Amino acid sequence: MGRAFDAVLFDWCGTLVDYPTKEDRFRRVLAALGRPCDRDAVAPLARAYRHAEATPEAQRADERCDLSPADHAATKLLIGRLAGFDDELAEAIERSYSDLATYPAYPESAEVIAALHKRGISIAIVSDFHIDIRPHLDALGVLGCIGGFALSCEVGVTKPHRRMFEAALEMIAAPPGRCLMVGDNPRPDGGAADLGIATLLLPLRRPPRPPLLRAVLALADARS
Repeated sequence: MGRAFDAVLFDWCGTLVDYPTKEDRFRRVLAALGRPCDRDAVAPLARAYRHAEATPEAQRADERCDLSPADHAATKLLIGRLAGFDDELAEAIERSYSDLATYPAYPESAEVIAALHKRGISIAIVSDFHIDIRPHLDALGVLGCIGGFALSCEVGVTKPHRRMFEAALEMIAAPPGRCLMVGDNPRPDGGAADLGIATLLLPLRRPPRPPLLRAVLALADARS
């Protein structure tokens, strides 16, 4: 009998790191601009932004949002315009999405990655994001544990396209049947299942989140 998996693919946002709500993001942006940032100021902006995101024009632009910094800027600035934001605010909100410090890692993320690496399990990140997230993993002290990064801004497609997962598998030389995909969103992350990759979907929880990623260690230690 051997272990069930030789490799693990991780989504990034919502799986290894949390991301701010619109209200939290807008509050920080408004404060940085020296504008009122209380609930009465933030709530209508968040509502307007969500309404703008749901428009067909924004939905079409969002299909390319994570393919490059330029595509991201174009998409978020369009949403800001549709929401009725002034240029300074729309531009500040768009820039905030590139601040990796606003995506705090879940407390057990580094621990789990390091433990998998110590077990000899290959690790890759599969993420729809518009900029390089390697500096974030470096700041966590686990960059050396990760064998590959399949990022939408580098691969040229977004999940659930099979090329995202194929790219990650090639980077770590892992067959799909010996790999586990860990994510939080059924539509993009579930694309791994189409390649025969076992897929674990963790419930999206805002902090304080229980150490859900430790379940990956239990699965990695299971015997097939």
